[in-house]
Amino acid sequence: MPPGRFDRDAMSLVARRELLGAFAALSCRPADALEAVVPTLLREERTLFGSPCEVALSATPPADARAALAEAWRDLEEINRRWNAWKPGELTALNAAFRAGRAAPASPLLRAMVLRARDLEQASGGLFNPCTAGLVGAWGFHADVLRDDPAPSAAQRRHWLAARPSLAQIEVRGALMRSSNPGLQLDFGAYAKGVAIDLVLDRLQASDCAAALVNLGGNLAVMGQVGARPWRIGIRDPFGRGVVATLDTAGREAVVTSGSYERHRLADGQRVTHIIDPDRAAPAPDVISVTVVHPSAGHADASATALLVAGRSRWQRVARRLGVDQVLLIDRHGAAEVMPRLAQRLAVADPEWRRRIRPA
Repeated sequence: MPPGRFDRDAMSLVARRELLGAFAALSCRPADALEAVVPTLLREERTLFGSPCEVALSATPPADARAALAEAWRDLEEINRRWNAWKPGELTALNAAFRAGRAAPASPLLRAMVLRARDLEQASGGLFNPCTAGLVGAWGFHADVLRDDPAPSAAQRRHWLAARPSLAQIEVRGALMRSSNPGLQLDFGAYAKGVAIDLVLDRLQASDCAAALVNLGGNLAVMGQVGARPWRIGIRDPFGRGVVATLDTAGREAVVTSGSYERHRLADGQRVTHIIDPDRAAPAPDVISVTVVHPSAGHADASATALLVAGRSRWQRVARRLGVDQVLLIDRHGAAEVMPRLAQRLAVADPEWRRRIRPA
């Protein structure tokens, strides 16, 4: 499709920030400190990307803030429409072309996202792999309402592993993209929300917005301060309703969690989650929650997924390759590890979590 206003404007912002280093969920949320300063903010909530979403920004001057908020929601709604992996849009059209072995046009923004995601896939050793749409669908997660259906057969999984789709198998020629691997199907569920947040914050920053928060179902990033206070973010307890810890943000920063504890279903009587390990063609079994703090929400989004898949034995090595040094990992038994730089920033009130969290 020809590039429209969104593509041109977004690519101008993205190029200026060199794609922000990139261009989940359920764990991060503004803590109570935000409520105390609501009068200084313009806030709105909607449901997008299959999750409750929120945008909050500085309310002064009021007319400019309302216009910026409306523009942010227009951009988010367009990304949600175009990049859904199982509903009609730009991504499903491109996947259909790949299955048919033909080239298809892709918008400048989608091409830029594919190229940046290719670098992240390589850095993660393939643990972040946006080419798993076939697997994610086979495991029953390409649906708004999840059902208790059978798991894919061993033969289906072996077939996918033999083909092993990768972004390196996508050929980009001008506005066209194609792949010789018909099993390559794109699903940016571990990346698109982060990219969308980066783009919206870019646009708000360019419009001289002093402070903003964008929260897409727990994938969250902020910029600026609310008055004299930083944004205070709570990292959700994956086993309960409270928080593991809070941290005060510094400038423009993303706090993104990849979690396997909300979006899950039964397959052949076994509980399975939506985060797929491409090395096994099966859901990642070991880690329940990974929080990554990074200047780019897109980079944090992809990294959190890769580290969750990496598991307890590999995550630190993969984190170094991805260039992330602020990580909190929690496994399914409740044991937690935190990198030193993030440990210095966390405020852990619950004595049980203080006992569980160990330095990485």
